[in-house]
Amino acid sequence: MKLRNISIDNLKRRKSKMIFLMIGMIIGITTIVTIFTITEAMQEDVQKKLDEFGANIMILPKTNNLSMSYGGISIPSAEYDVREISDEEVNNIWSIKNKENLATVSPKLLGAIDIGGDKILVVGADLANEIKLKKWWMFTNESNITLKRTEKPSIFDPTKTETVTEIEGLNENGVIIGSGVSEKLSKKPGDTITANNKSFTVKGVLEETGSQDDSIIFMNLDTAQELLGKEGKITLVEVAALCSGCPVEEMARQINEAIPEGKATPVKQVVEARMSTIHNLNNFGMAVGVIILFIGSLMVFTTMMSSVNERTREIGIFRAIGFRKMHVVKIIMTEALILSFISGVLGYALGMAVALTAGSKIAGMSIIIPFDPYLAAGAVTLAVFVGTLATVYPALKAAKIDPANALRHM
Repeated sequence: MKLRNISIDNLKRRKSKMIFLMIGMIIGITTIVTIFTITEAMQEDVQKKLDEFGANIMILPKTNNLSMSYGGISIPSAEYDVREISDEEVNNIWSIKNKENLATVSPKLLGAIDIGGDKILVVGADLANEIKLKKWWMFTNESNITLKRTEKPSIFDPTKTETVTEIEGLNENGVIIGSGVSEKLSKKPGDTITANNKSFTVKGVLEETGSQDDSIIFMNLDTAQELLGKEGKITLVEVAALCSGCPVEEMARQINEAIPEGKATPVKQVVEARMSTIHNLNNFGMAVGVIILFIGSLMVFTTMMSSVNERTREIGIFRAIGFRKMHVVKIIMTEALILSFISGVLGYALGMAVALTAGSKIAGMSIIIPFDPYLAAGAVTLAVFVGTLATVYPALKAAKIDPANALRHM
């Protein structure tokens, strides 16, 4: 008779105890799979929301000026040695070593224009990139803004795709205005704004954001450069680095080397919040997983030790009829391997079911639970590893049973 068949027969004869052992392991694997699945989904959701905060690197032209503001009040000062960044220099950003981590690069030109006696700030930018960078922007119902998002191959990796945002119907004379500008100038979508003897059509009005965007007129970069007489000039660049754990400080250093006339500064609050949140989620999943794993291994160890103690006579007979110590070890370990494998499969299936049905409630947010074949393989491997590891000592103890002493109790 093959040793495998002996192990299977032993499991069949001890169904209730083996089912109890499997239940313990299934609960452990289910808990681990549920926690790690939900944690991973939460990480992706949090990562997405944090990326929606906008830029996390700001590039400004170098200047010798000291700050002339305190407590939110700015005092005008005579500026000297003020530099602007050229379009050519901005393009150097895409040559840095970590260019794959660049999600959005949005160069801007800022300037004040006179409209009806009021000085209003104009921001020239690639408006499609601006909308992509500021995902919190919402337009009034009357706005004639149509966003078209398409997927195209990534410029860094043709096997991957990236989302491209385009604005339909916004020509060079179209502008987007903030809610404050709309109220001050009494302008709505479709109206005309005249500045420096040029007419612009209001294509969209932003709903109130509670930020400086409410007091700004946004237009295409080329149009703003022509309007302000600063062709080829850039005032600042906002950069969004998209990845989990991006080396933002290192990227800022690389940008400073690529743009000598600019100074790249990380927006540390956004970066630190992102890293802290993801780090805490990882720690939570690891801590709970280790605890459940330890409890599961103790259950396997205790049950297998009890099983060996109850089968002293049976093992003694095996040894008396010629079974070697290694044969006894293989029988016990095969039983553990079979139980662990089945527990791993069932535990993963049940864990995914729990995550799918209750994941959003456990996480406290709307999350998407994808199928992960690596997690499935990992769950089964983990169950087999824990089960066999916890059975090593009971198997070795069973192999050391003296057949003569065991047969005396018959």
